[in-house]
Amino acid sequence: MRILPLINRRYWVLLSAASIFGTNTGDFLSDQLHLGHLLGLPVLLALLALIFLAERFSPRPSIGFFWAAIITIRTAATNIGDAFRDHGLGFEVSLPLITVCMIASVLLYRAITPPAPGNTPPTIQATPVYWLCMLLAGALGTLCGDFASFVLGLGTLGASLALSVLALACIVLYRRPATPSVPRYWLSVWSVRSAGTAIGDFLANECWTLGASTAVTGLVFVALTVGLNRTAAPRAGRINTAR
Repeated sequence: MRILPLINRRYWVLLSAASIFGTNTGDFLSDQLHLGHLLGLPVLLALLALIFLAERFSPRPSIGFFWAAIITIRTAATNIGDAFRDHGLGFEVSLPLITVCMIASVLLYRAITPPAPGNTPPTIQATPVYWLCMLLAGALGTLCGDFASFVLGLGTLGASLALSVLALACIVLYRRPATPSVPRYWLSVWSVRSAGTAIGDFLANECWTLGASTAVTGLVFVALTVGLNRTAAPRAGRINTAR
């Protein structure tokens, strides 16, 4: 992609909003549109391909293409995480499996992503492995959010609060020391995805209906994306990493 976001406070705000919205869009796609947790995945894959093609040939580069891809992948990740229940696979299977896949993908991403110069603002290198990591982080976050809400007995509100505190702590850790690292970045992404799952479920089940929650969180996400698009980097970059 020609324009990518800088990894700063505004980035984490937008990723958090995308995580909540993506939780609702995943559930809306499977429950309201009756596509189930797996039948909608080819549709999302086709949509993602269209986003990449549109970004490549668009005469005007825009950070909006990146965030459109993020939402599409987060929607797919929600359904992948929920699909384990459809096949009778509990958390004792799904959590270790996705965790191992996530760790392996992050190690691969770290191995093929060279360090950026020390004076380069931290951004991302949007390789295919990056998008795979983002998909797995979303699926793992979906599982962890549900685990905290329903297995640990925190409920969606309690899990929202607890996981939001965890996400904030991980984001602060990512910036300490001053040179961020790839593992700390993905730890932060996972924690944001986990909190977004609990918050999205709380809004859809405790505050509004799923349709209303999807509409509201979508409007908030779009408004934030438009309002904070000054965080975009002028060209594709990479995570500023210390190995």
